[in-house]
Amino acid sequence: MSTDPIFTCPIANPRPSTAEATAEQQQQIVDIVNQIPHLIAALNPTAEEEASLTAFANNRACVHRFLRATKWDSTSAITRLQDTLKWRKEYRPDLITPEEVEPEAITGKQFISGFDKKGHPMIYLVPRLENTKTYDRQIRYSVYVLEKAVKLMPEGVERMDVIIDYENLNIFTAPPVSVSMRYLSILGAHYPERLGVAVIVNPSWYLSVFFGIVSPFMDPVTKAKIYFCKVDRSGKNSSAAGENAVQKNETTEGTGGWAASMLEIADADQLPVEFGGKHNFVYNHKVYWQKLSQL
Repeated sequence: MSTDPIFTCPIANPRPSTAEATAEQQQQIVDIVNQIPHLIAALNPTAEEEASLTAFANNRACVHRFLRATKWDSTSAITRLQDTLKWRKEYRPDLITPEEVEPEAITGKQFISGFDKKGHPMIYLVPRLENTKTYDRQIRYSVYVLEKAVKLMPEGVERMDVIIDYENLNIFTAPPVSVSMRYLSILGAHYPERLGVAVIVNPSWYLSVFFGIVSPFMDPVTKAKIYFCKVDRSGKNSSAAGENAVQKNETTEGTGGWAASMLEIADADQLPVEFGGKHNFVYNHKVYWQKLSQL
C-alpha cells in the first residue's frame, strides 16, 4: 500500500484540451487583456491585492477561458471577469492557509491524486466521510483544493476532473444541498472552463433526489461533462460491473451518460484501487497534508 498521492503528471507533453483561437478571437483576447489593469484598479486594491489579481488575470490564458465560457461574447466575458476579480479580492482564495482548513481534511473526504489521460489532475470527493458542520470552512477547503489542483496542472493543461464517490450516500450522510450548490456556483462562476469531466461513482438512490434539485441550475455545457460509473468493490472485474451499469441504468438527460469503466477516464496506474485502478493508495492525513501544503 502507498500513502503517497500522485502529484506528478506522467504525460511528458499533454495536448492542449482547447482549440486554437481564430485571428478574430485572438484580437478579442488582446483587447480584454489590455483592459485588465483598469478592471483591477477600479477595485481600489492594496499593492499586495493588485499583484495577486494581476498574476491571476493579466494573461491570455485566463481571458481565453472567460471568453470560451461566454461563447466569445466580450461584454459578458468582461462582466464575469470583473465579478471574479471582485470575488478573489474579497475571498482571497490564494491566501487560504493549511492551518485554516486542515480540520476539514483529516478524514480524506477530499483529496487530489493522479492525472487523467489528458493530463488533468483529479480531485476526489467522498461525502460520506464528512466530519464537520462548519459549512463556510468546508467551502474554503474546497476552494483551497481547487487552487492546489490548478497549481498541479502541467503546462498547456487548463482543466481538472472531479470524481465524486456516491456509494452508500443518503440524506443523513450527504452534505446539505445548499453547500453543494455553493461549491457548484463557485466552480462555475470563478473557475470557468476549468472542469474537464465530473464522474459520479456508484451513485446511490440519493443522487436522483440531489440531481433533481441542482440540475435546473446547471449550465448545459457543464451538465454534459457529468458522467456516471459503476465500480465493483467486491473484488470482481470493475469493467464488467460498469458494462452492467450501462445496461441497467438510463442515461440522465443532458449529461455525458454512463462510462463503462473508470479506465475510460484515466490509466490504471493513476487511479486508486477503490476507483477501479491499480494505485494502492491509502489516505494518510499526515503524509498527504505535508505534501499538499508544500505545493
